[in-house]
Amino acid sequence: MTLPKPNPNQQAAPRLSSDSATADLVNQREYVRIYYPLDCPKKYLPELTIRYHTYQLLDISEAGVRFLVPRMNLLPDDILKGTIKFLDESVIEFSGVVVRRTKDQIALKLIVGIPYSYISSEQVRLRMLESEGEISYFKR
Repeated sequence: MTLPKPNPNQQAAPRLSSDSATADLVNQREYVRIYYPLDCPKKYLPELTIRYHTYQLLDISEAGVRFLVPRMNLLPDDILKGTIKFLDESVIEFSGVVVRRTKDQIALKLIVGIPYSYISSEQVRLRMLESEGEISYFKR
């Protein structure tokens, strides 16, 4: 078997020699993130509780949580502690630092994280609900 001769007019693909160039081509997230549809019925959502108030989860990962906050003044910009009660009745405690606030959302970087087993169970559960038509990640 003979290999084709290189075409002198063809440019070679750029080489990725630096770490920063490689980082641009790979997913920036270190952990799997589970997204909950905005219009997801509450009966399919885990219950996020912070300071005796319940908030709607937007996404979770082993290292972070993002949730809706209708009134921003209820929560400070420091460390928040709370619980997540999953639909199988299991409850985990978390604590995290506020890393981002928008008009109606807060994102936490967790100090005490969520075990991967919970993340993978949620992923399977949500995929099953989507395949059954109970939830959708696309606007209907």
